Amino acid sequence: MNAKIAETAMSTENVTATAPSRQSFEAERSNWRIIILILATLAIWIGFHAWTGVFISPRNLSNLAVQAAITAIIAAGLCWLLVAREIDLSVGSLLAMCGVLCMLLLQKAGLDAYLTILIVLLVGVGVGLLQGGLRVTLGIPSFIITLAGFSWLRGLAYVLSGAETLSGAGDTFYEIANGEIPTTISLFIILALAAIYLHGWVRVYTALLGPQKYERRAVNLVILALSLCAAALSAWVFATRNGIPYPLAFLALLVFVMEYSGRHTRFGRYVYAIGGNPTSAKRAGINVNRMVLALFGLMGALTAVAAIIQTSRLDAGPPNVGLFVNLSALSAAIIGGTSLFGGEGRVLGTVIGALLMASINNGLSLAGVDTFYQMIITGGLLIVAVSADHAAQRRPR
Repeated sequence: MNAKIAETAMSTENVTATAPSRQSFEAERSNWRIIILILATLAIWIGFHAWTGVFISPRNLSNLAVQAAITAIIAAGLCWLLVAREIDLSVGSLLAMCGVLCMLLLQKAGLDAYLTILIVLLVGVGVGLLQGGLRVTLGIPSFIITLAGFSWLRGLAYVLSGAETLSGAGDTFYEIANGEIPTTISLFIILALAAIYLHGWVRVYTALLGPQKYERRAVNLVILALSLCAAALSAWVFATRNGIPYPLAFLALLVFVMEYSGRHTRFGRYVYAIGGNPTSAKRAGINVNRMVLALFGLMGALTAVAAIIQTSRLDAGPPNVGLFVNLSALSAAIIGGTSLFGGEGRVLGTVIGALLMASINNGLSLAGVDTFYQMIITGGLLIVAVSADHAAQRRPR
């Protein structure tokens, strides 16, 4: 037993000795990918503004933020599933079913908004745990299980609603997606976060003046500049549009929690370890089945949150909503750098990918381009992103 412990400790020391350089390289590559995504999004904004004349305006950018937030919340959960070599194709159908359930509880059952939200969240988590439980107990690929969920959850949405759209959720529920944090508080939050962020990066840059290479310092400076520009843009948009929308505030909090968890908590490290090599993760003592179950439960919860926001925004719960959410969320995750082969991906990149996708759809809508062409472009982007991911996996590192 002691010999085995010593052998494990030695192997851990060897891995730790080589890990920093590897992690440094991966972090730098991830940062550059995010920078490219941001610059591509800005280029799209400028192009659509030149085409429509109204794209870069506080009104449109505020609406775009809420549109992107719904997809981004789902894509964030899908990101971690893909990192762990799993997938969920049922999110669009679960979105519709939870939306219908919201309206039934509010209208038919007469429940208040807060109790309705709690019940819908529990149902979302329950569906996620059900699909995750089938995955780990039966050993059936998650692709098949969630493909079945894509069908039965959509059917359940039609059955519960009687194939009709229920509308009129009430003022309290309506405020969830359509309300804003007051302008003064919004500006204070933006400026405070920018100041904290700037202070942190100044300390990082000072630390990097010594042994680090110029390229590493450059990527940090570019990220800092883009972050400050984003803060200035946010201050302009939300000061003009009566504050930060609630869905965007929730998304920002979600990104922070998931980014921190992915880098600094045991749960996050386990997710990436499972995606990197599930067999090695099991041998290292990680309960892979429990982790997969937790990830599917998280996916269900985030889909339920997105459904609540979507239903509040529409003030209705149509059973046919979210038909292409699967495609949009998957595209956002892959464009944001999440690998279909597991072990690689960041929630921040996924959210920026969702913003890029929403920007394209929003710009084409403003330009009067037919929805069918938007579907063609979305499919084309997905092919390009998957091809790039496949090429990156084949390239030696």
